[in-house]
Amino acid sequence: MAVIAPFKGVVYKRGAGSSLIDDLAPPYDVIPPETQDQLYEKSDRNVIRLILGKEFSDDNDANSRYTRAEGFLRDWMQDGTLERIEHESVYLYSQEYEIDNKRLKRVGIICRTKIEEFGKSIFPHERTLSGPKTDRLNLTRACRMNFSQVFGIYSDPKLTLDAIWEGIMKSAADMDVTDENGVKHRLWVISDPEVIERARLFFLETQIVIADGHHRYETALNYRNERRAQEGSQNSEAGYEHVMMFLSNCCGDGFTVLPTHRIVKDIGALDIDSAVEKLKSDFKIDERSVDGNLVPRFLSDLKKSGDQNPSLGLYRGDGRMLLLSLKKEAALPNPPGSEKAAILRRLDVILLQELVFEKALGISKEAVADKKIVGYTIDAESAMRQVDEGTARLSFIMNPTRMDQVIEVATSGGVMPQKSTYFYPKLISGLVFNPLE
Repeated sequence: MAVIAPFKGVVYKRGAGSSLIDDLAPPYDVIPPETQDQLYEKSDRNVIRLILGKEFSDDNDANSRYTRAEGFLRDWMQDGTLERIEHESVYLYSQEYEIDNKRLKRVGIICRTKIEEFGKSIFPHERTLSGPKTDRLNLTRACRMNFSQVFGIYSDPKLTLDAIWEGIMKSAADMDVTDENGVKHRLWVISDPEVIERARLFFLETQIVIADGHHRYETALNYRNERRAQEGSQNSEAGYEHVMMFLSNCCGDGFTVLPTHRIVKDIGALDIDSAVEKLKSDFKIDERSVDGNLVPRFLSDLKKSGDQNPSLGLYRGDGRMLLLSLKKEAALPNPPGSEKAAILRRLDVILLQELVFEKALGISKEAVADKKIVGYTIDAESAMRQVDEGTARLSFIMNPTRMDQVIEVATSGGVMPQKSTYFYPKLISGLVFNPLE
């Protein structure tokens, strides 16, 4: 059972200085250095100073991005930039956005969720790396605050809570901003005990799958264990026993999962024609031209092929694209976890790693994780352009992982490779913070 709770969140004080949108930021893990600079310049109270502060050559334990974040947080609480919500509340959050000429809305609540080991009522769906977890743990130790939500999804075809949310959203939002991508973010502060109790009871019978924020959740788990050891006892009501999550029903019509395409920067002395020959043992290969305006047509064909069989595109440059479709007689891989989640054996991202990268190209999982050989983008044309410009040798054009695949893999005890999913739009950082004290 998943245990949720309201909390007295910390928010930017309305009417204090700059416009709220100037103080918000994307999640820390999708912010490149140039965007970090822009956010610093946008507002002297932008949340970037808390979630991803700049680093300097003379940083040390006493003066680092983490201690500076704690200093900004302390100052902003004292000068009124930030304020504490008066009542225990949950926070209804909607994101309205346009994609493929359709206007969609994703809705969920931000709340505290009781931290637990994976596999009970909370499940991961992707592998994580140790580096980001160390960084987030240092920030949590310094500030004792959750600045960003862990994005959790659940499956409820009956739309039990969604009907409640629709009623609340007829009222004016407490916060209403539109970001530079045209995504409209709205937040309602809900302190009605009856509504909160209905949500609490619902989640007691609900499984949650982490869609985004695996590092944040595992950091919260590590921090909880660390604090328990320091305290020498367990206090189930302590702030550090919980993590701030955004929980959304994936059965709604507002979910978009984008494909993450792979860019292979180096394959050493391997000849591409030789690699293609190796691929023929497992894939049917259909070569076609994608010059000019033919990319959308190929993406449509790739989707149709993927509806029948696991499929992906291999772009080798000069407009030459190969559509790879898994043969029925192909020897399926046995990745870790497939004994629990058999679906892993036929996932596009698994087949890419096992049958293409390792078997045909000789690129190991460790090399992929290192990110020096393989890069990522959600823009198919960008992935292809890098090959044409000579900054990459190959690119692989992917179909998006389906929502039902995410749920099945996670709740069966399996995990997907990193970058298997890209949930769009990203949750914005800075709407509400969760104190851990």
